[in-house]
Amino acid sequence: MSGEALFKSIVSGENQSILGDIARSSLGFLSKGYEKAVSIRNARFDAGKGVTRVTVPVISVGNITAGGTGKTPMVRFICDILARKGLHPTVLSRGYRAEDNKKNIIISKDGTMLVEPSISGDEAWLLAKVLQKSNVIIGRERALSAQIAIDELGSDCLVMDDGFQHRALARDIDIVLLDASNPFGYDHVLPRGLLREPLSGLQRASIIVLTKVDQVAPGVVSGIRKRLAHMLPNTPVYETIHKPQCMYTLDEWANGENGSPVDTYQKHRIMAVSGIGNPQSFTQTLTDIGYNVVHTMPFGDHHNFENDDVVDIWKEAFAHQADAICITEKDAVKLSQLHAIEDLKMPILVLSIGIEFISGKQEFIENLEI
Repeated sequence: MSGEALFKSIVSGENQSILGDIARSSLGFLSKGYEKAVSIRNARFDAGKGVTRVTVPVISVGNITAGGTGKTPMVRFICDILARKGLHPTVLSRGYRAEDNKKNIIISKDGTMLVEPSISGDEAWLLAKVLQKSNVIIGRERALSAQIAIDELGSDCLVMDDGFQHRALARDIDIVLLDASNPFGYDHVLPRGLLREPLSGLQRASIIVLTKVDQVAPGVVSGIRKRLAHMLPNTPVYETIHKPQCMYTLDEWANGENGSPVDTYQKHRIMAVSGIGNPQSFTQTLTDIGYNVVHTMPFGDHHNFENDDVVDIWKEAFAHQADAICITEKDAVKLSQLHAIEDLKMPILVLSIGIEFISGKQEFIENLEI
């Protein structure tokens, strides 16, 4: 069991051993300190201290839990909507795992890539690759990135990727994504649970979007909605799924070529490889569209793949008699840069996933009016 899996088994309560109980007690003590620090920080922002407001509208897309909830496809969806309205959006990314996110760097301009993935980090580079009518800037200081977007790129609206807790830049719309499989982070803040801040922070949200609702029982979604209605009676809640768009070979994806229908390689025995926050969701998606996933090989979120990892991937694929390896677009960013991947004598497939609303899509779009 990986360190990340062990941690989740402890904070979820799945691990009922004596050591698990001791660990939860210790993590709970640390949680209290973290929660106090976050509360003090939020109180400062609530009072308007250290907050910058810019001259164009700002939409924030974020979450309240650590891990993947689908921010990247949601940011892409929103930018496409804004572009169709004739606006010129810029995505402001923190640049997690970038070479140096203390600098504010323009990653792309109107869909033209300006830097390599090692400089931008995987998520920012992926957004820059798929957003042909938008710009992407990285940097810890979002307010400075915002000013660059306005002054140098002529942007008339901004979209903050992973912006819910980054409150130094004022926003006009706060969209919070909740993964339906674990929406409330085991009801504890880090490190006892997965909450980035107390659930009371959801009161700042303008819109709540439940993601991956097809991966849980309908009764679970109803329970989440009831709890949210009690907590946030006036906040709209929408339901979405992560819908596969198409399947690429790694070369097709890297070269910007057209992909194939998602079921093209269904006869292959697939090994799923991912370095994302919720690898089980990726495997479930492949299974749901009819693939025979013979093995899953999860790495940590934002894993920095190296050539040695490719060797390990090959060994596991060979051991489980896989015909092909399937990866996420985020992981394709890094794996496509490795020389060892060219020597892997096995097809590498890249699944492109987008957001699809179960209902209320038009209402959600209308709520984006800025």
